[in-house]
Amino acid sequence: IKYTQRGLIALRSGTSPEGMLRLEVRDTGIGIPTGQIEYIYDEFYQVGVPTNSSRDGYGLGLSIVQRLVKLLNLSLEVRSEVGKGTEFSLGVPASGSRLRHALEALPDAHLDQQVLGAPRVLLVEDDKSVRDATRLLLSVEGYRVTGVATLSEALQHAASGNGIDLLVTDYHLANGETGTAVLSALRESFGTHLKAVLVTGDTSTAVKELPRDPFMRIASKPIQADELLTLMRALLASGSLA
Repeated sequence: IKYTQRGLIALRSGTSPEGMLRLEVRDTGIGIPTGQIEYIYDEFYQVGVPTNSSRDGYGLGLSIVQRLVKLLNLSLEVRSEVGKGTEFSLGVPASGSRLRHALEALPDAHLDQQVLGAPRVLLVEDDKSVRDATRLLLSVEGYRVTGVATLSEALQHAASGNGIDLLVTDYHLANGETGTAVLSALRESFGTHLKAVLVTGDTSTAVKELPRDPFMRIASKPIQADELLTLMRALLASGSLA
């Protein structure tokens, strides 16, 4: 919808020669240049949006779609022509039993983020679009995720008796709040060993001169999903970071 200023967006379904249910989304939007199609599933990539310019959205949607498609062993294809539009085709098993088999083959953590023992992540991000997209990404990877926007909401979460195994927080939050302030406040409840990933695009000396913290890592924006996930796994697996 965002990239289609005129014309239409059509949803269609049918069957492929292989017996798959084929779901199609077609638009008459701006289209994707052939040389850019290979990048559209990259995190934070948006067609026709220069780096450091104003953005409508964050380029996370297709990355999350692709992860879900891979988890379910489905197929996703795209055809596009600049100035004429784009068509995405999703292949889904037409047989309900085949789809159930694909779901049953997934690790339990991917089916239910509330599974007992899954790491509990508190995500603090004041931008709702980024918060929702990141929460979905982490949930797909098997984490139990709670997303909040402010220091106050983070403390409410802590006061409700919900545990936290890892904090993922943006550094600059609304109304002058910071991720380091959130971490400090939560450590009063959970102890000084609460682990955290601090995500920031700030390259100022204020960030560079943050005190060394063996239980915290700083990730620079834009951070790739795999980089964030690798960082989280390493933190959770370690006793502390020397």
